Amino acid sequence: MAQSNPIVIENQQPGTSQWRLSTKGTDAVGQIKGYASATSVNKGGNITFHVSVNPAAQNYTIDVYRIGWYQGLGGRLMQSSGSLIGVQQPTCPTDATTGMIECQWAPAYTLATQTSWTSGIYLALLTNAQGLQNYIVFVVRDDSRVAALLYQQPVATYQAYNDYPFDSATGKSLYEFNSYGANTVTGGKRAVKVSFDRPYDDDGTGAAWGQSFFSWEVNFVRWMEKSGYDVTYSTDVDTHTDGARLLNYRGILSVGHDEYWSRPMFDAFGRGGQPRLLRRQRDQLASAVRVFDHRCAEPRGGLLQGRHPRPGRRPEPENRPLA
Repeated sequence: MAQSNPIVIENQQPGTSQWRLSTKGTDAVGQIKGYASATSVNKGGNITFHVSVNPAAQNYTIDVYRIGWYQGLGGRLMQSSGSLIGVQQPTCPTDATTGMIECQWAPAYTLATQTSWTSGIYLALLTNAQGLQNYIVFVVRDDSRVAALLYQQPVATYQAYNDYPFDSATGKSLYEFNSYGANTVTGGKRAVKVSFDRPYDDDGTGAAWGQSFFSWEVNFVRWMEKSGYDVTYSTDVDTHTDGARLLNYRGILSVGHDEYWSRPMFDAFGRGGQPRLLRRQRDQLASAVRVFDHRCAEPRGGLLQGRHPRPGRRPEPENRPLA
Protein backbone atom coordinates (compact mmCIF):
# COMPACT_ATOMS: atom_id res chain seq x y z
CA MET A 1 0.00 0.00 0.00
CA ALA A 2 1.23 3.49 -0.78
CA GLN A 3 1.37 5.95 2.08
CA SER A 4 -0.54 8.46 -0.04
CA ASN A 5 -2.84 7.73 -2.96
CA PRO A 6 -6.24 9.06 -4.06
CA ILE A 7 -8.07 6.70 -1.66
CA VAL A 8 -6.01 7.83 1.34
CA ILE A 9 -6.52 11.48 0.44
CA GLU A 10 -10.25 11.00 -0.22
CA ASN A 11 -10.89 9.41 3.17
CA GLN A 12 -9.39 12.41 4.94
CA GLN A 13 -12.44 14.39 3.81
CA PRO A 14 -15.21 14.94 6.38
CA GLY A 15 -17.63 12.04 6.54
CA THR A 16 -21.26 11.57 7.48
CA SER A 17 -23.62 8.77 8.45
CA GLN A 18 -26.58 10.45 6.74
CA TRP A 19 -26.20 8.10 3.78
CA ARG A 20 -27.92 5.42 5.84
CA LEU A 21 -31.55 4.91 4.87
CA SER A 22 -33.88 5.75 7.75
CA THR A 23 -37.46 4.99 6.62
CA LYS A 24 -37.78 2.70 3.62
CA GLY A 25 -40.49 2.94 1.01
CA THR A 26 -41.93 -0.28 -0.41
CA ASP A 27 -42.06 -1.70 -3.91
CA ALA A 28 -45.74 -2.59 -3.51
CA VAL A 29 -46.74 1.04 -2.94
CA GLY A 30 -43.82 2.66 -4.76
CA GLN A 31 -43.60 5.77 -2.59
CA ILE A 32 -40.24 6.48 -4.22
CA LYS A 33 -38.16 4.25 -6.50
CA GLY A 34 -35.53 4.81 -9.15
CA TYR A 35 -32.80 3.41 -11.36
CA ALA A 36 -29.80 4.82 -13.22
CA SER A 37 -29.23 5.05 -16.96
CA ALA A 38 -25.98 3.07 -16.61
CA THR A 39 -24.21 0.96 -14.01
CA SER A 40 -21.20 3.28 -14.01
CA VAL A 41 -19.98 6.64 -15.27
CA ASN A 42 -16.49 8.01 -15.83
CA LYS A 43 -15.80 10.94 -13.52
CA GLY A 44 -16.76 14.20 -15.17
CA GLY A 45 -19.52 12.46 -17.12
CA ASN A 46 -23.29 12.52 -16.73
CA ILE A 47 -25.58 9.81 -15.41
CA THR A 48 -29.38 10.06 -15.49
CA PHE A 49 -31.78 8.91 -12.80
CA HIS A 50 -35.29 7.68 -13.61
CA VAL A 51 -37.47 8.25 -10.54
CA SER A 52 -41.11 7.55 -9.69
CA VAL A 53 -43.07 8.84 -6.70
CA ASN A 54 -46.47 7.88 -5.33
CA PRO A 55 -48.56 9.95 -4.97
CA ALA A 56 -47.52 12.08 -7.91
CA ALA A 57 -46.64 15.77 -7.95
CA GLN A 58 -44.81 15.74 -4.63
CA ASN A 59 -41.39 17.16 -3.89
CA TYR A 60 -38.42 14.88 -3.37
CA THR A 61 -34.65 15.17 -3.06
CA ILE A 62 -31.59 13.25 -4.25
CA ASP A 63 -28.46 13.24 -2.10
CA VAL A 64 -25.39 11.59 -3.60
CA TYR A 65 -22.86 9.91 -1.31
CA ARG A 66 -19.56 8.18 -1.90
CA ILE A 67 -19.05 5.09 0.29
CA GLY A 68 -15.71 4.61 2.07
CA TRP A 69 -14.23 4.85 5.56
CA TYR A 70 -14.38 8.56 6.38
CA GLN A 71 -13.46 8.42 10.07
CA GLY A 72 -15.73 5.40 10.50
CA LEU A 73 -18.84 7.26 9.33
CA GLY A 74 -18.92 5.36 6.06
CA GLY A 75 -19.84 8.01 3.53
CA ARG A 76 -19.24 11.49 2.17
CA LEU A 77 -21.93 13.79 0.80
CA MET A 78 -20.90 14.74 -2.73
CA GLN A 79 -23.93 16.59 -4.09
CA SER A 80 -27.57 17.40 -3.33
CA SER A 81 -30.23 18.02 -5.93
CA GLY A 82 -32.37 20.45 -4.01
CA SER A 83 -36.14 20.07 -4.17
CA LEU A 84 -37.47 18.30 -7.27
CA ILE A 85 -41.07 17.78 -8.39
CA GLY A 86 -41.79 14.09 -8.85
CA VAL A 87 -44.08 12.22 -11.20
CA GLN A 88 -45.66 8.80 -10.88
CA GLN A 89 -44.14 6.79 -13.71
CA PRO A 90 -46.08 4.08 -15.57
CA THR A 91 -46.22 0.49 -14.36
CA CYS A 92 -43.32 -1.48 -15.81
CA PRO A 93 -44.61 -3.93 -18.45
CA THR A 94 -43.80 -7.66 -18.34
CA ASP A 95 -42.96 -9.55 -21.52
CA ALA A 96 -45.42 -12.46 -21.65
CA THR A 97 -42.89 -14.86 -23.19
CA THR A 98 -39.59 -14.09 -21.47
CA GLY A 99 -40.94 -12.60 -18.25
CA MET A 100 -38.65 -9.60 -18.62
CA ILE A 101 -39.80 -6.56 -16.67
CA GLU A 102 -38.44 -3.42 -18.30
CA CYS A 103 -39.39 0.05 -17.12
CA GLN A 104 -39.71 2.83 -19.64
CA TRP A 105 -39.60 5.71 -17.23
CA ALA A 106 -38.88 9.25 -18.30
CA PRO A 107 -35.63 10.84 -17.09
CA ALA A 108 -36.06 12.70 -13.82
CA TYR A 109 -32.63 14.12 -12.99
CA THR A 110 -29.21 14.14 -14.63
CA LEU A 111 -26.23 14.12 -12.29
CA ALA A 112 -23.13 15.85 -13.63
CA THR A 113 -20.26 14.15 -11.83
CA GLN A 114 -17.15 16.22 -11.22
CA THR A 115 -13.63 15.51 -12.46
CA SER A 116 -12.49 16.05 -8.86
CA TRP A 117 -14.55 13.09 -7.62
CA THR A 118 -12.70 9.96 -6.58
CA SER A 119 -13.63 6.67 -8.22
CA GLY A 120 -15.83 4.59 -5.95
CA ILE A 121 -19.25 3.14 -5.21
CA TYR A 122 -21.84 5.87 -4.92
CA LEU A 123 -25.36 5.89 -3.50
CA ALA A 124 -28.08 8.28 -4.60
CA LEU A 125 -30.44 8.54 -1.62
CA LEU A 126 -33.98 9.37 -2.76
CA THR A 127 -36.26 10.98 -0.15
CA ASN A 128 -39.91 11.85 -0.79
CA ALA A 129 -42.07 14.48 0.88
CA GLN A 130 -43.11 12.06 3.64
CA GLY A 131 -39.48 11.18 4.42
CA LEU A 132 -39.66 7.72 2.82
CA GLN A 133 -36.44 6.70 1.09
CA ASN A 134 -34.80 4.41 -1.44
CA TYR A 135 -31.40 4.07 -3.10
CA ILE A 136 -29.90 4.09 -6.56
CA VAL A 137 -26.41 2.55 -6.57
CA PHE A 138 -23.80 3.26 -9.24
CA VAL A 139 -20.04 3.37 -9.75
CA VAL A 140 -17.91 6.37 -10.63
CA ARG A 141 -14.90 5.24 -12.67
CA ASP A 142 -11.60 6.97 -13.32
CA ASP A 143 -10.63 5.74 -16.77
CA SER A 144 -7.48 7.84 -16.90
CA ARG A 145 -5.91 6.48 -13.71
CA VAL A 146 -3.92 3.27 -13.38
CA ALA A 147 -4.14 2.03 -9.80
CA ALA A 148 -2.65 -1.06 -8.20
CA LEU A 149 -6.07 -2.69 -7.91
CA LEU A 150 -9.32 -2.66 -9.85
CA TYR A 151 -12.50 -3.37 -7.88
CA GLN A 152 -15.24 -4.97 -10.00
CA GLN A 153 -18.80 -4.67 -8.67
CA PRO A 154 -20.89 -7.75 -9.65
CA VAL A 155 -24.02 -5.99 -10.88
CA ALA A 156 -24.95 -8.80 -13.30
CA THR A 157 -25.45 -11.15 -10.37
CA TYR A 158 -27.49 -8.58 -8.47
CA GLN A 159 -29.71 -8.10 -11.51
CA ALA A 160 -30.17 -11.87 -11.96
CA TYR A 161 -31.63 -12.12 -8.44
CA ASN A 162 -33.53 -8.83 -8.59
CA ASP A 163 -37.27 -9.49 -8.48
CA TYR A 164 -38.49 -5.92 -8.68
CA PRO A 165 -41.20 -5.16 -7.86
CA PHE A 166 -40.83 -6.96 -4.52
CA ASP A 167 -44.59 -7.32 -4.01
CA SER A 168 -45.03 -11.14 -3.89
CA ALA A 169 -47.39 -10.78 -6.84
CA THR A 170 -45.73 -9.62 -10.06
CA GLY A 171 -41.95 -9.41 -9.60
CA LYS A 172 -39.63 -11.71 -11.55
CA SER A 173 -35.97 -12.68 -11.47
CA LEU A 174 -34.03 -15.46 -13.21
CA TYR A 175 -35.02 -17.71 -10.29
CA GLU A 176 -38.22 -19.57 -9.54
CA PHE A 177 -38.01 -19.09 -5.77
CA ASN A 178 -38.62 -15.33 -5.94
CA SER A 179 -40.62 -14.98 -9.15
CA TYR A 180 -44.37 -14.36 -9.24
CA GLY A 181 -47.20 -13.69 -11.67
CA ALA A 182 -47.91 -15.49 -14.94
CA ASN A 183 -45.88 -18.41 -16.28
CA THR A 184 -43.21 -17.72 -18.89
CA VAL A 185 -41.61 -19.77 -21.66
CA THR A 186 -39.89 -21.78 -18.90
CA GLY A 187 -43.20 -23.31 -17.83
CA GLY A 188 -42.67 -21.71 -14.44
CA LYS A 189 -42.82 -18.16 -13.20
CA ARG A 190 -39.15 -17.18 -13.52
CA ALA A 191 -37.92 -14.93 -16.30
CA VAL A 192 -35.32 -15.86 -18.88
CA LYS A 193 -34.40 -12.22 -19.40
CA VAL A 194 -34.06 -9.40 -16.91
CA SER A 195 -33.44 -5.74 -17.64
CA PHE A 196 -31.15 -3.19 -16.03
CA ASP A 197 -33.84 -0.62 -16.87
CA ARG A 198 -35.70 -1.10 -13.60
CA PRO A 199 -35.05 -0.41 -9.91
CA TYR A 200 -33.50 -2.98 -7.63
CA ASP A 201 -35.97 -4.49 -5.19
CA ASP A 202 -36.63 -3.47 -1.58
CA ASP A 203 -34.26 -0.67 -0.49
CA GLY A 204 -33.14 -0.04 -4.07
CA THR A 205 -29.97 -2.15 -3.82
CA GLY A 206 -31.57 -5.61 -4.05
CA ALA A 207 -31.54 -6.32 -0.33
CA ALA A 208 -34.77 -8.36 -0.26
CA TRP A 209 -32.94 -11.61 -1.01
CA GLY A 210 -29.51 -10.77 0.35
CA GLN A 211 -28.01 -10.11 -3.09
CA SER A 212 -26.88 -6.52 -2.86
CA PHE A 213 -24.06 -4.08 -2.19
CA PHE A 214 -25.03 -4.00 1.48
CA SER A 215 -25.21 -7.79 1.75
CA TRP A 216 -21.81 -8.54 0.20
CA GLU A 217 -19.62 -5.51 -0.37
CA VAL A 218 -20.02 -2.54 1.95
CA ASN A 219 -17.90 -3.86 4.83
CA PHE A 220 -15.09 -4.91 2.48
CA VAL A 221 -15.12 -1.53 0.75
CA ARG A 222 -14.98 0.35 4.04
CA TRP A 223 -12.15 -1.86 5.35
CA MET A 224 -10.23 -1.55 2.08
CA GLU A 225 -10.46 2.22 2.10
CA LYS A 226 -9.62 2.43 5.80
CA SER A 227 -6.51 0.38 5.01
CA GLY A 228 -5.51 2.79 2.25
CA TYR A 229 -5.31 0.38 -0.67
CA ASP A 230 -4.66 1.99 -4.04
CA VAL A 231 -7.83 1.02 -5.88
CA THR A 232 -10.15 2.25 -8.58
CA TYR A 233 -13.68 0.97 -9.23
CA SER A 234 -15.74 -0.44 -12.10
CA THR A 235 -18.55 -2.93 -12.71
CA ASP A 236 -18.63 -6.27 -14.50
CA VAL A 237 -20.54 -4.52 -17.29
CA ASP A 238 -17.41 -2.42 -17.85
CA THR A 239 -15.37 -5.63 -18.05
CA HIS A 240 -17.85 -6.94 -20.62
CA THR A 241 -17.54 -3.87 -22.83
CA ASP A 242 -13.80 -3.24 -22.40
CA GLY A 243 -12.03 -6.27 -20.98
CA ALA A 244 -8.62 -5.11 -22.20
CA ARG A 245 -8.57 -2.50 -19.44
CA LEU A 246 -7.92 -5.28 -16.89
CA LEU A 247 -4.34 -5.39 -18.15
CA ASN A 248 -3.72 -1.98 -16.57
CA TYR A 249 -3.86 -3.35 -13.02
CA ARG A 250 -1.74 -5.64 -10.89
CA GLY A 251 -4.80 -7.22 -9.31
CA ILE A 252 -8.55 -7.47 -9.87
CA LEU A 253 -10.92 -7.68 -6.91
CA SER A 254 -14.03 -9.81 -7.40
CA VAL A 255 -15.83 -9.40 -4.09
CA GLY A 256 -18.91 -11.12 -2.74
CA HIS A 257 -21.34 -13.04 -4.93
CA ASP A 258 -19.87 -12.64 -8.43
CA GLU A 259 -21.77 -15.48 -10.11
CA TYR A 260 -22.84 -14.31 -13.58
CA TRP A 261 -20.26 -13.80 -16.30
CA SER A 262 -20.53 -13.23 -20.04
CA ARG A 263 -18.11 -14.76 -22.51
CA PRO A 264 -16.29 -11.42 -22.99
CA MET A 265 -15.88 -11.13 -19.20
CA PHE A 266 -14.56 -14.67 -18.99
CA ASP A 267 -12.15 -14.12 -21.85
CA ALA A 268 -10.90 -10.85 -20.37
CA PHE A 269 -9.67 -12.73 -17.31
CA GLY A 270 -7.76 -15.18 -19.51
CA ARG A 271 -5.83 -12.79 -21.70
CA GLY A 272 -2.14 -13.58 -22.11
CA GLY A 273 -1.04 -10.50 -20.24
CA GLN A 274 -3.05 -11.26 -17.16
CA PRO A 275 -1.34 -12.21 -13.89
CA ARG A 276 -0.36 -15.86 -13.67
CA LEU A 277 -2.77 -16.41 -10.78
CA LEU A 278 -5.72 -15.46 -12.96
CA ARG A 279 -4.61 -17.81 -15.72
CA ARG A 280 -4.28 -20.68 -13.27
CA GLN A 281 -7.70 -20.02 -11.79
CA ARG A 282 -9.50 -19.62 -15.12
CA ASP A 283 -10.47 -23.29 -15.32
CA GLN A 284 -11.75 -23.17 -11.74
CA LEU A 285 -13.72 -20.08 -12.70
CA ALA A 286 -15.50 -21.95 -15.48
CA SER A 287 -16.98 -24.41 -13.01
CA ALA A 288 -17.94 -21.77 -10.47
CA VAL A 289 -19.99 -19.29 -12.48
CA ARG A 290 -23.13 -19.12 -14.54
CA VAL A 291 -22.82 -17.74 -18.04
CA PHE A 292 -25.16 -15.36 -19.77
CA ASP A 293 -25.70 -13.30 -22.85
CA HIS A 294 -25.40 -9.67 -21.81
CA ARG A 295 -26.00 -7.26 -24.65
CA CYS A 296 -25.36 -3.71 -23.58
CA ALA A 297 -27.63 -1.17 -25.22
CA GLU A 298 -26.81 2.52 -25.39
CA PRO A 299 -27.64 4.88 -23.95
CA ARG A 300 -29.76 3.00 -21.43
CA GLY A 301 -28.69 -0.05 -19.50
CA GLY A 302 -29.08 -3.40 -21.19
CA LEU A 303 -30.48 -6.85 -20.63
CA LEU A 304 -29.23 -10.04 -19.10
CA GLN A 305 -30.35 -13.40 -20.47
CA GLY A 306 -29.39 -16.41 -18.41
CA ARG A 307 -29.23 -20.17 -18.76
CA HIS A 308 -28.99 -22.32 -15.67
CA PRO A 309 -26.85 -25.37 -16.55
CA ARG A 310 -28.28 -28.82 -16.00
CA PRO A 311 -27.34 -30.41 -12.67
CA GLY A 312 -23.98 -32.14 -12.87
CA ARG A 313 -22.90 -30.33 -16.04
CA ARG A 314 -19.98 -27.97 -16.04
CA PRO A 315 -21.17 -24.59 -17.36
CA GLU A 316 -19.21 -23.52 -20.41
CA PRO A 317 -18.86 -19.86 -21.35
CA GLU A 318 -20.86 -18.78 -24.32
CA ASN A 319 -22.19 -15.55 -25.72
CA ARG A 320 -25.43 -16.37 -27.48
CA PRO A 321 -29.11 -16.28 -26.52
CA LEU A 322 -29.48 -18.70 -23.63
CA ALA A 323 -33.05 -19.85 -23.13
